[in-house]
Amino acid sequence: MVLNLKLDPTKLNWTTACKAAGLAMFILSLGLMFNLDFALTATLGVVAAGLADSPDFYQHRVQSTLLMMASFSLASISVTLLFCWPWLFAIGLFCSTYLFMRMPVLGQKYGAISLCSLIIAIYTMLGYNTYDNPWLQPFWLVVGALSYALLSLLINALYPTRWLDKQLDQIFKQISLYQLTKTRLFQREANITDIQVKLTAQSADIAEQLGVIRHGLYVYQQRNKQHVGSTQMDRFFKAQLLHERLSSSHLDYQRLQRVLPRTLLADTRAVLVRIARVIGAKHLDSSAEQELITAVEQLEADRSNLKDVPPRFAYMLKNLHKVIALCFHEQHFPEPEQSFSPFTQISLKQYLSQAVDLSLSVNRHALRMATLMLLAYGLIQLSGDEHAYWLMLSCLLVVKPNYHDTKKRVDKRVYGTIAGVGFAAALSYLQLPDIALTSLIPGLVLLFFLFFHFNYAISVAMITVFVAISLDIQGYPANEALIVRALVTVMGALMAMAALRYLWPDWQHKQSRKIISQLFANIANYQTAIFNQYFNADVEETTNFRLSRYHAYQSEAELVRHWQYMLAEPSRKQRLSPDLYQLVGLSHHLLSHLSALSTHRTQLQSNQAAERLACLGELIQNELQLMHDYLLLKGPNRPIVQANNESFTRAINQLLPQLVGNELLIAYQLQLIGKDLKKIRQLLVNGKW
Repeated sequence: MVLNLKLDPTKLNWTTACKAAGLAMFILSLGLMFNLDFALTATLGVVAAGLADSPDFYQHRVQSTLLMMASFSLASISVTLLFCWPWLFAIGLFCSTYLFMRMPVLGQKYGAISLCSLIIAIYTMLGYNTYDNPWLQPFWLVVGALSYALLSLLINALYPTRWLDKQLDQIFKQISLYQLTKTRLFQREANITDIQVKLTAQSADIAEQLGVIRHGLYVYQQRNKQHVGSTQMDRFFKAQLLHERLSSSHLDYQRLQRVLPRTLLADTRAVLVRIARVIGAKHLDSSAEQELITAVEQLEADRSNLKDVPPRFAYMLKNLHKVIALCFHEQHFPEPEQSFSPFTQISLKQYLSQAVDLSLSVNRHALRMATLMLLAYGLIQLSGDEHAYWLMLSCLLVVKPNYHDTKKRVDKRVYGTIAGVGFAAALSYLQLPDIALTSLIPGLVLLFFLFFHFNYAISVAMITVFVAISLDIQGYPANEALIVRALVTVMGALMAMAALRYLWPDWQHKQSRKIISQLFANIANYQTAIFNQYFNADVEETTNFRLSRYHAYQSEAELVRHWQYMLAEPSRKQRLSPDLYQLVGLSHHLLSHLSALSTHRTQLQSNQAAERLACLGELIQNELQLMHDYLLLKGPNRPIVQANNESFTRAINQLLPQLVGNELLIAYQLQLIGKDLKKIRQLLVNGKW
């Protein structure tokens, strides 16, 4: 569907939208007094700069602003200089597109600015014939972009943590939603499998959002080195800890529904719902804490009066006490002055040395885009229609590195363009005066940015109407241009899908082994960190422990996205999707069982117990390493994996009964972990890897 009826205003990009709309209003007001054509061009520069806006932009403010101005100027001036020389223009278009599309390897900021530089170039092509002196157009485009950059820098200086605070508010809402979904596991006759699949997807969303916030914290630290320990960092660590505690799995929910009385199931679900609402609330009532504690204690009393309730239910309730304390009290996180390590980047020398290595997916995508833009330019030259340059913009904004995202963009761009053309035709029929049409533009810019990431179809509709109004004000036949735009949008959609299929495609199944093996490696590191805390009697979260947990959940999220992206690809490219579906569920179970082991980590009662746990930890490590090598290595170096590993199962059965007291939870969780590993091993042996 084009419209998303479940509109959450907090997910809309209000900051960028208000900046761009406010500037558009100011520039167009000046344009009504002096020259409206220049004002409309400057507004397009504002739109391009708004699209290039990212948290990275504010890390080195002056450098970022100069880089944006230089890139935009180069793109627009190059078009103006070569526009009348088609062959030279074609060569420049191909080379510049290839180099610009490779820029994301240098960092998020460079990728955003380079993409918007290409957008500026296409805007210049579209407006080339509207100016008697075409050299005025680059000037006003850059002036508009510069005005947006300066306004953004001012607002960021006044409110440096606004973006981070918004992202952190969003992550707690996502965790609350995750907990609400998990409460459905305590419904009678609930479809446990469907609920767990949904939980896995939601957990992946949370992990990805945590990755976005972590990147924002790194950028913030680079700007404010004297304020490394911050409220935002504490909230980030708290969100990580809540995610771990709530995603931990203690129970067999199928069995639980059979043995637990209906009333106890309903009471448990009611308490879990209340906890979920507390997590998502901005302001907490202090009395709510005691009410929740009393409710959990009542569940413990009800459980103790029943015979068939699994002992693990008590550990789940113990975990709920810790979750409640985490919600209502400030938490002490060790190493408050920790700095986040720089994210992986390459130097300019490495960037140039890798420019022709087609084994890199970023290079294949850049070559695909350069070829597609060149083909679009050739078709435009054959058509002879100046409005056909929208074909290039459609290709640029629709084609993404993977088939899934491109297909999603294609549908929304076509729907949005058709809706925008219809709305613009209605406005044209009304024959409104220029001042009335101009007054609509800031609202269109506002809606364009509000919905750009939330619902791309609405954004496309808004920008289509904006273009139609601009053409109408400048005295060009808007209806004719709109028809051309609709046609080239459909043509661009077809070209985009063909390019992803036939021009150096990156099918998901080619990446499966690498993604899964990395998941096993990160889970192994997380398991090692958990066991080390048992051995060292250390329940505090060290930097190494947090990093291992972070990377484990990030790898799980990557696997989930990998599987989802594969489902959008042609059916003949989905031979691994059934196996991946099973692996997504099994890996989530494994991580959930490890998380439960982590949430209850405590000092072991005896040295003998530590030795047994160390032995079992080594067996788990070996198992994960074996599966990692099986997927990653080839030829004689590849280990042999059998469907059943009885020695591993036997070792668990021999070691676990010797654990007593509080160590029983370890026994329960390791039994579940052993079952998970056995199922994953069988899946690898029997699958189509």
